[in-house]
Amino acid sequence: MNSSKRIVVEFLIECGALKFGEFRLKSGRISPFFINIGCVSSGKRLDFLGDSLAQAIHAEFPGVSLLFGPAYKGISLATAVAGAYWRRYGKDLAVCFDRKEAKDHGEGGNMIGTIPSPTDEIVIIDDVLSDGATKVVAIQSIERAFKVKPVGVTIAVNRAPKSASVPFRAVSLIDLGDIRDYLSETGDARAGVVQTFWEAAS
Repeated sequence: MNSSKRIVVEFLIECGALKFGEFRLKSGRISPFFINIGCVSSGKRLDFLGDSLAQAIHAEFPGVSLLFGPAYKGISLATAVAGAYWRRYGKDLAVCFDRKEAKDHGEGGNMIGTIPSPTDEIVIIDDVLSDGATKVVAIQSIERAFKVKPVGVTIAVNRAPKSASVPFRAVSLIDLGDIRDYLSETGDARAGVVQTFWEAAS
């Protein structure tokens, strides 16, 4: 595996974001491991992950103008990426995120930050990708509300099965194959568990 992917896997393990056990995913599927990006919960950790995601976005979506972070974990990630993008590339990206429930007082509504315009190139930022269902909902809600379709989704970890496909452009820092490779290279027997899950039918 290449060094950049190895660094990301080691980061997830070091901060406790990669856990093994038995976990039920939102899709209903039972997973032998869980990626908990909520463990990326300090300035240093958010700075690293934000910078890594910023580099991926710059490479794959160079025309990006607005980052959308779905509640809840996408909020801190989009904010971290915007800061990292400005620092690394000198481009000031707008940020927008949603509420789980619309607010009926103050500024009201269910969106916070810069409201997307039809000319924006929007990239959705989130923690993980499983079956893509929640990302489809986010894309459709943005398109319906603002008449603009996001150009893609950038996530930290793609944990979808190897055979899975999604109806949008998705870019990830690592996938399950990378985690498997790291575990295999370091002599960790759990590489087989990850391999089995990754190759299972979606």
